[in-house]
Amino acid sequence: MLLETARRARESGAEPADSGIETVVAIGEPVRNPRLELLPLGAALSSAWGCGIASTYASTEMQTCFCECVYGAGGHVHPELMYAEVVDSQGRPVAPGEAGEVVVTPLGVEGLPLVRYRTGDVARLFDGPCPCGWNTPRLGPIEGRLAHRLKYRGTTLYPEMIFHVLQEVPQVEAAYVEVRADFDLSDHVTVVVGVGEDGSIGREQLLSLMQARIRVKPDIRIETLESVKKRMFEHGGRKPKRFFDYR
Repeated sequence: MLLETARRARESGAEPADSGIETVVAIGEPVRNPRLELLPLGAALSSAWGCGIASTYASTEMQTCFCECVYGAGGHVHPELMYAEVVDSQGRPVAPGEAGEVVVTPLGVEGLPLVRYRTGDVARLFDGPCPCGWNTPRLGPIEGRLAHRLKYRGTTLYPEMIFHVLQEVPQVEAAYVEVRADFDLSDHVTVVVGVGEDGSIGREQLLSLMQARIRVKPDIRIETLESVKKRMFEHGGRKPKRFFDYR
């Protein structure tokens, strides 16, 4: 939405980078990878608006949020408001920097206290000091939902990993993932990408990129941008649906 706003501003003769905006705060979609580097989306937003970018993660149950400082080294945990953990499938804390489920215990809830609330989100917790001077833990970007976890030919992956790869391809303007039950050890994953009239990308190019980045080659279907967007918004609302689970 912010990229589209910048594009329309330029079409009307305005330059977004001259708007005086100092920081874009991204909500609901990661702008960094697990190494805390900007994804193509994050870099494009920063360039379009000529400003810094920070991501934030929260939910109603947390009663607070994780938000990055200017160094973009992960969302800071406020220990006086919430105790945060990242755990494995058995509920045991994993080592710093290892992926697992985000579990939180908000400390200010009185009506319905929550202890070790399981969010279902996958991320990493970093415990080293931040360049800003804080020494509290920091939460990395959300890498996926446990409910969306895919088993594909011996590899575990999340739809977000696929979308991050597609961000590297300018011709792909929209995309969604369909998953169906195949057999006990694997899901059938189809990636549907939308390409505009001015774009041209081959299926083999996308498969090679997937293999290089996430070590799998799911089925890829290339359709018109109009048909893909229609599918993503057919449920109504302003937020596109990018994952269709038919298992």
